[in-house]
Amino acid sequence: MSESPRPSPKASVIVRLAKPEDIAQITQIHSVINRAYRSEGGWTTEAHLVSEERCSIDELKGAILDKVNPLLLAFDSETNEPLGTLQLDPAETYPDFGEYKAEGYNCTHVESTPKDQQIFVGLFSVDPLQQSRGIGRKLVDEALRHAKESMGRKQAVVYVILQRPELVSWYKKLGFVDYGEKVPFPDASRIKQEDIHFSVLRLAL
Repeated sequence: MSESPRPSPKASVIVRLAKPEDIAQITQIHSVINRAYRSEGGWTTEAHLVSEERCSIDELKGAILDKVNPLLLAFDSETNEPLGTLQLDPAETYPDFGEYKAEGYNCTHVESTPKDQQIFVGLFSVDPLQQSRGIGRKLVDEALRHAKESMGRKQAVVYVILQRPELVSWYKKLGFVDYGEKVPFPDASRIKQEDIHFSVLRLAL
């Protein structure tokens, strides 16, 4: 597998909505997603907790062509190499992961924002070889702007595996709030250890 070249000092990051012609780079985009999923600078990654790759080629092709759940892509301005991804899923079409049940768990938060005003942040990835360029922040900022201005959404929601505390902290720095909500991991057959679940973080747009 070839590694992405280091950017030149003048290169910038471009974030835009995916287009059908991006399928020409689907192999590179797929590589970014699954390398990010497997390697996070030594952090505990989802790949250590859950089996199988994050996204297949066919699933990625569907995401690129999806008109309901827009996919945003980040590129290097000079090389046009893909650097990251983020997909926006309208909450009313997002799958219900069910109710999290664990001894001693009790969440008193009751969410009042209607589902059709919420947007889920998913398929978020940044090339692990291109860190410290602000790629993740640019992807999230542009995605939330699009969700608010073009999709009429009033709240962003992200599910983060609880065993990724550094990622929870990163989202909190962006303004997301953890009200103590949790949801179960949807497919128990893929879990490599017990009690894998998601923390729910929310951000008013």
